[in-house]
Amino acid sequence: MILVEEGQSPLIVCLPHSGTDIPNAVEKRLNATGRLQADLAWRLERVFDFHGELNATVLRSSISRYVIDLDRDPKTPVSAAHDPARALCPATTLDGKRIYQEGEEPGPTEIEQRSLLFYAPFHKALRHQIDRLLRSHGKVIVLDCQSMRSHIKGVTDNGLPIVSIGTAGGTSCDPDLRNVLVGSFKGLEGFTVSVDEQIRGGFITQTFGRPERGLHAMTLLLAQRSYLRHESPPFEPDKARMARLKVVLQDALTRLVDWTSVSDGSIGSQNQNQNQNQPLPVDAPAQDVAEAEDPHGISASDEPVTAAPAAESASETPEDLAQISADGAPEKAAAIPVDPKSLPKVSSAQTSKVEDGPVTPLLVAE
Repeated sequence: MILVEEGQSPLIVCLPHSGTDIPNAVEKRLNATGRLQADLAWRLERVFDFHGELNATVLRSSISRYVIDLDRDPKTPVSAAHDPARALCPATTLDGKRIYQEGEEPGPTEIEQRSLLFYAPFHKALRHQIDRLLRSHGKVIVLDCQSMRSHIKGVTDNGLPIVSIGTAGGTSCDPDLRNVLVGSFKGLEGFTVSVDEQIRGGFITQTFGRPERGLHAMTLLLAQRSYLRHESPPFEPDKARMARLKVVLQDALTRLVDWTSVSDGSIGSQNQNQNQNQPLPVDAPAQDVAEAEDPHGISASDEPVTAAPAAESASETPEDLAQISADGAPEKAAAIPVDPKSLPKVSSAQTSKVEDGPVTPLLVAE
């Protein structure tokens, strides 16, 4: 099901990989590795449960990315099921381990059905929220929030920075906005940051990032060691780490919201008028999502870059702290040792409620 909590500020927090639900028709065909679901953004919705204090909109799905990856190109061919960097309905984990029993992988008919049941409604809801906020604000920010294990063989062999930011090479958002987000982590003890190195932004960031229309999108990938006790089942949260991470993220997101209101008023009014005349479609089917403007020519992969042909080049030194200079160009500095428990303390955050709805059953038709 799609879970939406509407806010009135120009910030949308999108959580495409935090869902854990797997329909029975799929779960009974998974092997032991698949049932572990090690590649999910475990407990990430708890990290961002302070969104109510920012009056931000939160959009997430209860469906596992092992059923369908909501941050992939819907036109990805079935043949890419074994490519973790591209698969819409993955057949392997991020490190290449099979997740289905022999002969039980989904075929074209089932993948199309999953797209209609889970992918299309999610992107329709996202487009609706974007269009709603563009009618009220000159600028809107979509923050595609994800998390993953710090060390995945063949993917993050050198370790994952605490924070990885993807902006499609700086084209999915205003450079000043990128600087604001990076600057909110700069100088904090225990944090390492990369910009457009570990990730360059997933399909959501690359599709919806249209800064010329006042729509800015960024991918924010967190290393799970920053808020989990162990990056393995049962993926138990570490209360101290999570609390300390929340205060940093709340400050960062507050700065993003403030950024939208400090720009030139005349420019904001002009963007708002344009956005009201050209709202994003809210009834487009899933296959139309990929036809949205994508001037970047970058493959829609939200995972850390590997040596695969379709992937972008990876960072040579993932632990480097990426700083942003005055002219907007990334500037590397020495990495800060990771010690999340040394982060500043924070008072308890208020947890917002999410209304649950009925789950549409999945029918397997091959």
